[in-house]
Amino acid sequence: MDDQIIEKLACLEHIQWQEWAGSVYGDLRTLLEIINENVDLNDLDSDKLEIFEKNSNRVKNWPELMIDYSDLSEEMKEKDRFYARKVYEICKKEFE
Repeated sequence: MDDQIIEKLACLEHIQWQEWAGSVYGDLRTLLEIINENVDLNDLDSDKLEIFEKNSNRVKNWPELMIDYSDLSEEMKEKDRFYARKVYEICKKEFE
């Protein structure tokens, strides 16, 4: 029973992530384009370059994750399950 609940909560976590990521995706992509067109990346210190690259990778990878939870790889499902377990533990403590 717990596994079924965890899977339902993980699916919900994924839906929440999709809504959040979808709401920031366009703005983040635009900001990265502005930076890329107007800043010489060689002038950035290593911390700023790392942030730029991390967010560039997000913009590149997020569209492929905008799929149903059931279609995610097990590795990606496990990321949602991590938070689902946290929610489940809180609910168990509060309502049992």
